[in-house]
Amino acid sequence: MKKKLEAKRLERIQAMIKVTADKMTQERLKREINSSHIQEVVQVIRQMTETLDGHQKRLGEKQAACLEQIQEMEKQFQEEALAEYEVRRKSLELEVKESVRACLRACLPSEADKEGAARPCGAAAEPSEKPLTVGIDAQESRL
Repeated sequence: MKKKLEAKRLERIQAMIKVTADKMTQERLKREINSSHIQEVVQVIRQMTETLDGHQKRLGEKQAACLEQIQEMEKQFQEEALAEYEVRRKSLELEVKESVRACLRACLPSEADKEGAARPCGAAAEPSEKPLTVGIDAQESRL
């Protein structure tokens, strides 16, 4: 834009020199052309600055809206991840308990085994014996 305005000023000066023969008149007209050129440049710069400010303001608004949207999405993803974590943690806790129970049932001797009477894994406990789950619960509470 600066080059265009400068070229326009030079053209006006050249045209004035061709038309006017008096040196004093040429100098006065040259000053007027330069003065009007300065005013025109200032006006163009103001317009460009205003346009740039408007664009910058809209861009800032868009950026703020995008940032807000990103923050909302981040919050939503964090909530989803936390919910998924809690579900997995609870299911893992239950899975560990079941594994411990299964292991204790298979590995721990029952009350009858401690007294020397061997009993197969699937055999039912006698009515006088404590149920196997009581011993298992006690072992779990130690864990």
